[in-house]
Amino acid sequence: MNWEKPSEGLSIFLAGKLSHIDCEKRKIFGQIAYFINGNMFTGIHQSSLFLRFSSETKTELMSKHRNLAHFEPKQGVIMKEYITIPIDLLEDNLFQELLTKSINYVSSLPKKKKKRKG
Repeated sequence: MNWEKPSEGLSIFLAGKLSHIDCEKRKIFGQIAYFINGNMFTGIHQSSLFLRFSSETKTELMSKHRNLAHFEPKQGVIMKEYITIPIDLLEDNLFQELLTKSINYVSSLPKKKKKRKG
């Protein structure tokens, strides 16, 4: 995989991984994020991917895999159920396992109601 243009390369990579998943692609943080039933579960921020897990699973994963990090879209703002996945893990079987866990978790959440405008 060519990671010279992180956003473009990651976008193509992630779209391929999610091609068989019933999810919605939206722009967020100026880049791409994917949603199941209105709940965000993965996306691209700067030059990395993030995934969503239950708080318990996040704690377990971060203690087991030291190279995972909290997702912090702005300095000092940590999104509690999200983990940043380093690029070097993307070609690893671990990434597919993490993606599947994230999809399963978010699929179990109640459908998010759309907010009314105005």
